[in-house]
Amino acid sequence: MIMINTGDGKGKTTAAVGQIIRSLGRGWKVLLIQLFKGEEFYGEQLILKKLKNLDFRSFAPRHPFCFRDTKAQDVRKQCLEALDFLKKNIRGKNQYNLIVLEEFNVALRDGFLKVKEVLEVIKQIPPDANIIITGRGAPKALVKVAGLVTEMKMIKHPYTKGIAAQKGLEY
Repeated sequence: MIMINTGDGKGKTTAAVGQIIRSLGRGWKVLLIQLFKGEEFYGEQLILKKLKNLDFRSFAPRHPFCFRDTKAQDVRKQCLEALDFLKKNIRGKNQYNLIVLEEFNVALRDGFLKVKEVLEVIKQIPPDANIIITGRGAPKALVKVAGLVTEMKMIKHPYTKGIAAQKGLEY
């Protein structure tokens, strides 16, 4: 099944991490590929790297919106490296029960990846594997092929009152 966590609300990554924990608890093998989140900055990265049966990779750690000195062409290249890594690791001895593509919706929304490129790789994933794709702005073409789509909607957030992201809650 393809599952999508999208929307402007908090909780997309948190929900995916919860699913990772649940899957690992059942003895599943999990692959997590993360974009736009520099390694060992986010709390979930610190614990997830320690878990057995979880392969964790991070690509394109700096999004140009957050880091003005980051060049779009470099980010595109890094996102393509992530997609290539996925393509090379979805079959054979690396057969995964769950594949989490963290912030891939953002890469699609912002043009660092093309929907066609991602769908071509997803079609190669064995049919018994489950996929979670997270991030704001899930494209309609991806939503169309998904079996489960959840939209996190922001109703209220401290950020709108000028309160900065808090370690342990937002990262």
